[in-house]
Amino acid sequence: MTKSYKEWLDLDVDQIEPIELSAQQKMKLKQTILKKQTTRKRMPKWVRHIAVAAIIGISMITTVNIAFPTLASQIPFMKNIASYFDNKSTMFENFDSYATEIGQVHSSNGLSMMIENAVYDGTSLTISFALETDTDLGDSPFIEGDFMDFKGAVGGGGSSRLEKIGDNKYIGLANVTPHFDKEAPDELEITWKPKAFLNTDKDTKVEGDWAFNFKVSKLAGELQLVNETVTNYDVTARFTALGKNDMSTVIHYEYEVVPEVLKKWPEVTVQFDQLRDNLGNTYVVNGNGAKSEDSGISYKSSATVQTIDPAATSITFVPNIYFSLGSGQGMEIKEMDSVTIPLK
Repeated sequence: MTKSYKEWLDLDVDQIEPIELSAQQKMKLKQTILKKQTTRKRMPKWVRHIAVAAIIGISMITTVNIAFPTLASQIPFMKNIASYFDNKSTMFENFDSYATEIGQVHSSNGLSMMIENAVYDGTSLTISFALETDTDLGDSPFIEGDFMDFKGAVGGGGSSRLEKIGDNKYIGLANVTPHFDKEAPDELEITWKPKAFLNTDKDTKVEGDWAFNFKVSKLAGELQLVNETVTNYDVTARFTALGKNDMSTVIHYEYEVVPEVLKKWPEVTVQFDQLRDNLGNTYVVNGNGAKSEDSGISYKSSATVQTIDPAATSITFVPNIYFSLGSGQGMEIKEMDSVTIPLK
């Protein structure tokens, strides 16, 4: 879980004023709540007996690798998965046009999972995937297990959407940002091993053995260096670069917090949810999380939007500072001065 998602878990609705959430924030909040619930529920009896059942019937769990064209031709919904989502004005709008076909399918315990396509923009990785299962997993299943591993990464965070589109048929989009000690590589090697798919409404799940390993190359693009700084409430945000490619624009930034602030607010996050260009176009922002190596004093972060209109000459947005006490003790949200970045 990235730090920005954790901030939403810290909200105490009895201590702060309600704020209007964007559609994207509501989706992320829904996914986070589902994940939190699974850690607090009492373990059902059938789960406690899984270990015994596994010893008795270990040969019952099988994994089958199926060639992509074979399964895709039999399951029509497993094509152009990203188009099922309402991605207008987001970085995912042109996903299918620039995605690399992965086409890996694994089946285990009556559940087939397919990774269709993936896009790596040099900062974050987006994957479209689908499930077909013998078991009803509810409207929005939760995926258990380590989300994804990236070769050479020291950490990362992200979010996913998994939605029901028919009887026991599901489609998903995952967006993950790996963090590296050095510059991000031109090619990512990804391992994804889901352990189970959980129906949070009925507290039932399907466990199995799914394992994917694939590589995705970075989209060709260019980097525009920028130097825009804003300071408010003892927090300084510096916007340092724009990564541009045919599918998206990545805004790279850093922020620092005066150490005295952390004595009152141990967790401080800077992010923004939308921006406008000088032509009046509005873009939905997808936050990529943040990385700190000095106990929260400074962070490196980024955010992604779809490709900016080529006729635009600048973009403008208003960063928000999220001051959190942590552990649901309370939060304050402050607006920073607006930032305008010239485009080249």
